[in-house]
Amino acid sequence: MTEAQSHSHQSESPPEQSRPIAPLDLLLTDATAVLGGTGEFWDLDGDQYHVVDGRAIGIRDGRIAWIGPTSGARHLTSRRTLDARGKMAVPGLVNTHNHLFQNLVKGLGDEMYLLPWVEAIILTTSEVMRPEDVYTAALLGCVEALKSGCTSLLDFMFGLPDPEYHRAVLRAFRDSGLRGFLGRAIRDLNPDSGYRDPWYLPLDEVFDQMRELAAEFPSGLPVPSVFPAPGTVRTVTTQGLVRIAEYADAEGAQITIHMGEYVEERDLAIDRWGMNAFAKCAEIGFLSPRVVAAHCVQVDEAEMEIMARTGMQVSYNPVSNCYLGNGIAPVVRMLEHGIDVSLATDGGACGNTQDMLEALRFGAVLAKTQQRDPRALNARDMLRLATMGGAKALGLSEHLGALEVGRHADLFLLDPWHVKTVPVHDPISSIVYGATQANVDTVLVNGEIVIQDGVSTRVDEGSLMREAQARADEVSRRAGTRRLTQGRRFTPFGADQRGDSQGRRDAF
Repeated sequence: MTEAQSHSHQSESPPEQSRPIAPLDLLLTDATAVLGGTGEFWDLDGDQYHVVDGRAIGIRDGRIAWIGPTSGARHLTSRRTLDARGKMAVPGLVNTHNHLFQNLVKGLGDEMYLLPWVEAIILTTSEVMRPEDVYTAALLGCVEALKSGCTSLLDFMFGLPDPEYHRAVLRAFRDSGLRGFLGRAIRDLNPDSGYRDPWYLPLDEVFDQMRELAAEFPSGLPVPSVFPAPGTVRTVTTQGLVRIAEYADAEGAQITIHMGEYVEERDLAIDRWGMNAFAKCAEIGFLSPRVVAAHCVQVDEAEMEIMARTGMQVSYNPVSNCYLGNGIAPVVRMLEHGIDVSLATDGGACGNTQDMLEALRFGAVLAKTQQRDPRALNARDMLRLATMGGAKALGLSEHLGALEVGRHADLFLLDPWHVKTVPVHDPISSIVYGATQANVDTVLVNGEIVIQDGVSTRVDEGSLMREAQARADEVSRRAGTRRLTQGRRFTPFGADQRGDSQGRRDAF
């Protein structure tokens, strides 16, 4: 990439470090580095992105120790040097909502509405999966995520009582090299269970499990590796929500929860409390900057005002929300309200993808469509949602999300020399609107190369795919979900009018 293809205001780049430093573990040379992006959203005086050619990035003990011109790196010594000439060094993307166990049921839920989809596929499958099935599904999802430039991921694992299921996801994080955080689902109220709730555990036992798992798989960061994850406000008692917030405060953890995902949720909350879920959660002190609410598709202005006032954060899941027909989250209005927003793919069955580059493009064009304004959300906005926005959602805004000395060395090298991305006029535009997994050459997490030449350095991808297919077939057999692929046909528009939208809804 030539200097002319870089950002025209290189003189605005942050000061570069030139003081002597200790020997490095890894030195990346001659990269086109995407620097900056650490300012607050919508703050015109904040640190905007600067794309600068010919940069070297020095890494030691998992952190970025030096950034400067490659010509000025001659005084540095390093155990390993990696030539990044012609490639863009990009901060690692952060996926703030997922269900990794779902990667064994991709494609089973096509054309199904959310609640029937949950009942027919997700609950049915989760009850027959074994810990090793969960491990394989999670490992598959981790590798796919890494190959899209994702370096950190917040999972939401269903609250099966046996901690081996949760341990399986944490093992997949460790074995793939992805920086992972486990949301351990919590429920103490199940309106659909009738006489039983197979996932119920007293809150004290759940909290003990979480502490034990966090100690076994330490994050090495100021937040633990395991977060509380109440499913929805519908499946937790009011007192349970209060106790979860108290636990998060005591442990320094974030909270992940589904909110505002579907139309009926507001009515259910009003029937229960006489007010919407956001108002009730604010009233009891549950909402705070620790809370990362996935989806928030069905929210109005009054609810967004509550979200802004409490400082709660939102995980934007554009592909999933569209795949399940839930709608488009009003992210532009949220940002205008000052609400912090991050980006996510959701689970493997919620859109059949763990590709964060796809979510970048999809998220930007959906916001433009919703606002009917191509200026509504631009490429730089989207990249910041997926990097610094994600870092803030994890409670790690000082540690992840940018290429900056002192931060963890979580980044990827993007090779723009593909027909999909050539020519490159604006590198950030090419990342957001043009790049695919084929462009991702190298991925580093905590300074370790976990993807090289587009392939995992830790996992035999061929063996993993074969095992995932075999386990998926067996799980589908046990759950009886394969039947959902039978009888699929063209949508009968203009044929039998009994196939209208309500008829299709009732069919599921």
